[in-house]
Amino acid sequence: MTYYKLFLLALVFVISGCATPLEVKQLSLKQLDYLTVLTDAVTIQSEGLILIAEKLKQQSEGNMSCHQQNSIDRLNQLMTTTVDLTDMSERRALKQKILAQATEINKVTAASRQKLALDFKAIKIKTQQLQVYLKKIKEVQVVLNGYIQSQKAGEQLLSSSVGHTSVDGFLGTINTYIPLIKLASGELAHLLQVKQ
Repeated sequence: MTYYKLFLLALVFVISGCATPLEVKQLSLKQLDYLTVLTDAVTIQSEGLILIAEKLKQQSEGNMSCHQQNSIDRLNQLMTTTVDLTDMSERRALKQKILAQATEINKVTAASRQKLALDFKAIKIKTQQLQVYLKKIKEVQVVLNGYIQSQKAGEQLLSSSVGHTSVDGFLGTINTYIPLIKLASGELAHLLQVKQ
């Protein structure tokens, strides 16, 4: 067991003494390029999602208004056609019933509009949160790339671009985003009624 520990310790010293191979540096740069393109693509996709959601919201509001108006028109037509057929007390009762139904239709439509507006606002907020989180992922890659290119460059990037003095502190901050990303993704999927 002692030889095994000595071997691991020696291996750590050998690896730490080696410079990062050129291929790893090239791969890191290429990964950073791809991450930049991905960030841009997801931003465009998010803006498209918001535009589609906004159009669907407007379309739904139009459908609600149309349904509301059609329902009230049917109630008015019912009132007009039955007025001649009933006596005064029956007309009064029918009128009250029709007014109660019209009031209920208006309440349901108003509640539906309010829920639609709240859902749309939540979709926008969750989408914007995911964009912020994606930028944090890119920050991680930028710092990692700096360390891969040279430890000195990585340390400079760590302190200048993300405001941390140690990788542990930076990772601690980044680790808080992982549950937030999962939560925001789940909430957005629920709002869009998408199964993951």
